[in-house]
Amino acid sequence: MQIVSIGVYGHHGEHRKVDFVPGQLNILTGKSKTGKSALLDIVEFCLGRDTVTIPTGVISDKVSWYSTLVQFDNERVLLCRPNPETASTNRAMITIGDLALEAPSSSRPLEVNADTEVVKDVLSERLRIERFRIEPDRGSLRHPFEVSSKQALLFCFQSQNEIANRAVLFHRQNEPEVRPTIRGALPYFLGASTPEQSAIQRQLLQARRTLQRLLIEIRAAEAELSQRDDRTFNLLRSAVALGLLSESDQVGNDPDHGRDLLEQILHYESESVDTTLSTEAVARQAELLEEGRGIRRQLREVDDRIALMTRLEAEQSDATSELAIQRDRLSALEFMRPRERHAAGHAGTCPLCDQGLPQSDETIESLQALLSDLDTRLAASRGSAARRESVIDDLKESREHLLTALRKNAADLDAAAIQNQELSEGRERREQVAFLKGRVSQELERGVHVEGGVEELRVAERRARGQVARLEELFEADDPTESLRRAMDGLSELITDYARSLELEGSEHYARLDPGELTVSYRRPGGRVPLARMGSAENWVGYHLAAHLALHHWFVTKDRPVPRFLMLDQPTQAFFPEEVVDATDDEDADWGAVRRQFELLKDVVTSLGGRFQVIVCDHANLADDWFQDAVVDNWRNGVALIPDDWPSKAT
Repeated sequence: MQIVSIGVYGHHGEHRKVDFVPGQLNILTGKSKTGKSALLDIVEFCLGRDTVTIPTGVISDKVSWYSTLVQFDNERVLLCRPNPETASTNRAMITIGDLALEAPSSSRPLEVNADTEVVKDVLSERLRIERFRIEPDRGSLRHPFEVSSKQALLFCFQSQNEIANRAVLFHRQNEPEVRPTIRGALPYFLGASTPEQSAIQRQLLQARRTLQRLLIEIRAAEAELSQRDDRTFNLLRSAVALGLLSESDQVGNDPDHGRDLLEQILHYESESVDTTLSTEAVARQAELLEEGRGIRRQLREVDDRIALMTRLEAEQSDATSELAIQRDRLSALEFMRPRERHAAGHAGTCPLCDQGLPQSDETIESLQALLSDLDTRLAASRGSAARRESVIDDLKESREHLLTALRKNAADLDAAAIQNQELSEGRERREQVAFLKGRVSQELERGVHVEGGVEELRVAERRARGQVARLEELFEADDPTESLRRAMDGLSELITDYARSLELEGSEHYARLDPGELTVSYRRPGGRVPLARMGSAENWVGYHLAAHLALHHWFVTKDRPVPRFLMLDQPTQAFFPEEVVDATDDEDADWGAVRRQFELLKDVVTSLGGRFQVIVCDHANLADDWFQDAVVDNWRNGVALIPDDWPSKAT
């Protein structure tokens, strides 16, 4: 798979594209801020990436669709993506045709007809990526995944901030999920690990897990058997405590005797219970409780009445005493009546001299009337007191009857409680017996299962060990580790040759790709020097180029299912100022080193005879004929990816 063109569409149907030549070195040169670096993001987006990395600004404001036309041996595939509203999308359009297929000149025919999963499947099928499952490392929380075009494309891009980065070698390697993905997929794409090896490895992993599980189950079953005697002893002691067995029953060293005793417990018949009697006892106890509450209520009422009558009697006694005192005081008037008229109580006679008075004394008459009234009231009070005393006596008699009834009720309640307790204790014992029988039944079943299960587990263990041994033999006969080592040897020779062509630091030594650490290093007498420990951006970029050119040389010559292109963004940045506008204006640049980079790219592409394509977006613009022949476009003098006259979406 190689790239034929990359295009963008405006909101009014405008079309701008850059054409590339398959099987050759393609150079897009130009000034900064013309959109060169965005081409890599557009290609990656069109080829199925969900996350949008295309810069926000002029491009996102003025573009409605992005397109990439790729070519396989006998067909082309046009992949278009609408400009997304959000930072992530899976909407896409796919058109498949022959080698004459071109991107439409307007955006009007573009319409979503697929998603990124379909894009992945279409590309994977045409790249002839086999069904290959990557299993995570032991103890890893990552999920296994199937290799597809998404992993293959990670070897086809080097963005501006990656190609001169000494900390990462591969595209998106610094992303947490991508780094282990590259490490897992690299052996497959190198051909060091085949689907057959992967299948054997998965079977071996599963067989080892099965064997481990069987060993755990065997240990658990043997532990069950070793603890059986203790459990049996505890069950028998519980049976003795409940009266199901006698104290003389002992297990001894005979497991069969212990099983017989457990069977005896299991067949123990508890005494039958008259449920009617239990129900009646509960009802009788409830009836007595209600009766007791009624008696106490009546007793409180009688006590209240006695207290009321007693209080009234005390108050009446105080009033009667006061009346008696007043009456005694008035009774002294009897001595002041005239003697001869004493009987009549004549009020016209002086009580001192018995002489007649000119008119009757009314005070004497009033006092005599008051005295008579007091006598009457005293007589009535004495009658009321007698009646109250009679009522109080009756109430006290009723209280005694109630107390007697309450004592009888308490005695009946005690008897009912004792009866219910006896019934409850019987029920509790029956429940304990039932629970014990359940434990005994479980123990008897467990014994049969464990004794038979241990032997079955041991047979399964022997089968599992045999399967593991056979799979290990198959795996060692075609060990992917040895295949990967041979691939690394071949790649390392290429990397060393390319590093020497670029005259990089340490190129006099042997350079090697590390598939575990995902880096490149060279080994000198003092030890290994990884990319992260090398100095100078020229060396960082140089070893990136050497490693990726070596990988693609291997992919092409070994016919591996990886796209046949490599996109490089700003590989000459190490030779120009950070804020370079146009590299052609920089007279201080190391043009010899720049020329060596592009000559190496040209030589590798030429050596592979049209089976490999390199696309470079860079500031450099050498005057050499071979360089100018490779230039596909020159974005200077106002030329850029997005023309100035394109309207934005708002307009």
